[in-house]
Amino acid sequence: MGPDRALRAYARARERRRRALNALNACFDGFWLGLLDREALERLDEHFYSDGHDELAGRVFSYRDDEHNRSGLHPWEQAALERHLPPGGRVIVTGAGGGREVLALLERGFDAVGYEPNPTLVAAGAELLRELGHAGRLRGSGRDAFPDGGERADAVLVGWGSYMLIAGSERRVAFLRAARAALPGGAPLLCSFFVRPPDARYFRILARTANAVRRLRNRERVEVGDTLAENFVHRFTREEVERELALGGFRMVEFAHRPYGHAVAVAA
Repeated sequence: MGPDRALRAYARARERRRRALNALNACFDGFWLGLLDREALERLDEHFYSDGHDELAGRVFSYRDDEHNRSGLHPWEQAALERHLPPGGRVIVTGAGGGREVLALLERGFDAVGYEPNPTLVAAGAELLRELGHAGRLRGSGRDAFPDGGERADAVLVGWGSYMLIAGSERRVAFLRAARAALPGGAPLLCSFFVRPPDARYFRILARTANAVRRLRNRERVEVGDTLAENFVHRFTREEVERELALGGFRMVEFAHRPYGHAVAVAA
């Protein structure tokens, strides 16, 4: 075999190995996503955000640390908010974690209030905000649902990546409809998420595997795009985001894959 032919054979073998490993990983993740029920996934999520660590731009941090929650808005958040939020308006922040977005908005003159289902993060964030003169600005809430208090606002910020933590399109749409009820027409909503390629084979294999397990256990089916990282997340295509926003009563006006997937929509 000549060197050119050998190199081509090597490249094909590497690609076959990559695809096989990708399929194996999808089966592994799908099996566990099928096996873990909703309660287990919620506990996994709570543990990750309460006790785990994440990394951003080479910096390891905890979501309950004061340093992280005083770090301000990410550049893409700030740019989107400057383009779409009314200055000084009332902003409801859901999935507010330890209060990072709430504090940053308050420091910019917005009338912001945050809601978070994780009690560890609420306790840490509420204490930080109280120390900085913003008592009562971070509150506990139910999981996967918009705060049920009839509160009105000029804008909604769905906290960093929290939209993709809601399992199931129907729940996400219900969340959006409740958010729409809190807003006047034309008011903005910002949500952020991981993006996936529309034809990614990994996610199709994962969903088939997970649903085979869930059928045996008579559990709710997963959707293509559902996966396990440190916790449950749903990765979106642009079309999915736009469809869910429309069903929730919003018109998408901005979508970006990078540096972090996010969309801005206005109440229709």
